[in-house]
Parts: sequence; C-alpha cells; structure tokens
Amino acid sequence: MHVEFASHIPQDWHGAILEAPHVRRWIDGLISNFEVSGMRIRDAVRFGSRIGFVFAEASASHEGAPVPRYAFLRGDSVGLLVILRDGDALPRVLLTREPRLPVAVADHLSLPAGMIDDGSVQSTALREFAEETGLTLALKERDLMSLGTFTLSPGGCDERLTLYAIELELDGAAIAALEQRATGLACEHEHIHLHVMALDAIPNLPQQDAKLLLAYHLYKARFAPRHAEQRLTV
Repeated sequence: MHVEFASHIPQDWHGAILEAPHVRRWIDGLISNFEVSGMRIRDAVRFGSRIGFVFAEASASHEGAPVPRYAFLRGDSVGLLVILRDGDALPRVLLTREPRLPVAVADHLSLPAGMIDDGSVQSTALREFAEETGLTLALKERDLMSLGTFTLSPGGCDERLTLYAIELELDGAAIAALEQRATGLACEHEHIHLHVMALDAIPNLPQQDAKLLLAYHLYKARFAPRHAEQRLTV
C-alpha cells in the first residue's frame, strides 16, 4: 500500500521511517486487521540516526465502520523494578529521579526504563539497568522476573511496556551509597539521580508513575508471597 508523507518530512527520511520496526509493525497490523484506503505520515522525529516518534494517520474501517484515524508511534519499552534486600530488613527499591519534559516535572520518580531499540527485551532491560543505576553486576537474563507486557494507551499510542523485577542482595552500606548517585548517558541528555526508598512506600508517593505502580502491585502479588513462605519455613 502507498504511504504518503507530509511535505516537510525530508525525502531521505521516507525509507528509514517505513523500515523502522515500530512503524513496520503498525502498518502490518493495520493491513491485517482493518480495511485501509490510505495512510499518511504527518511528522517524525529522529534520535541520532534512529527514527523515533512518528505521528501517523490512516483512513481505515472495521466491519464497514470508520475508526479514529490518528496514531502516535513510539515503539515498545521496558521497565525494571529493582528490589534491594539486606538480610531480614524490609525490602527497599531503587528508583530514578530525572527531569521529564513531557509532563513538565523536574524530578520525576520512576523505574529504570528505556525504549527497545534493538536486541531482545531482556537484553534491553539489563542494558538500561547498567546505564541508569551505574551498577556493574554480572546479571543474566535468567535473573529477570517477568511481570508481563501491557499496552499503555491504545486509544492513541502503539507503545507496549514489558516489566521485570530483579532482586539484589546488598549490605546496608552498599545500599546507602546508591542514594543520590548521578547516572545516565550524557550523549542522550540523561540527568539521573538514584533514590532508595522502602518498597511498600510506593503506593503513597505524591507523584504516581503508572509503570512504577503497576510493577509494584504485580511484584507483590506474584513474588512477595514466596518470600513470606520462605521466612515461615526457616
């Protein structure tokens, strides 16, 4: 199917936009599930050499009825709930604090997270862990505890979020040293400071980040009972 491009989008971007994995997936899904009479790329943003955000529209219908036509394509992401354990002490969690321009917040608390640009979801999770925490631990994909994959805003955006948890055994001094550690990639304009807090304080945060809250409740439902059982059998 022919795809039109807005006149301000450079000609040499067209092929890269159509071959970007998140755009290709959207087009393939659209053709498979809807009756499509036309598509148009209204705008696009590059992050370095990579095609990032794409604003698209399609003239499409389902079972003969037209459907809303606009889509914000940004691709899939991954988030990691980092649980810090120190013997029998109450578990803590390692969060990132950084400026988030889209929500106009200068110190937004959230999970270590990032977009899945290439490689597997698991390898991206471990890469984001290393980049955003600065911890050089020999972690493997088998150390990740799956919490599931979710669509975040299907009425307007294609993003699917995959969540994992990981549990780290650290002593009190090592945990204390993480507080306010500066991390992030300067080349990506990341200005991150780490924050350590009690795991069970997450629901009471004044700012609520959806992926953080979802990861917390999924972890508590799936894995916290296991720790309770282990304590009872000791």
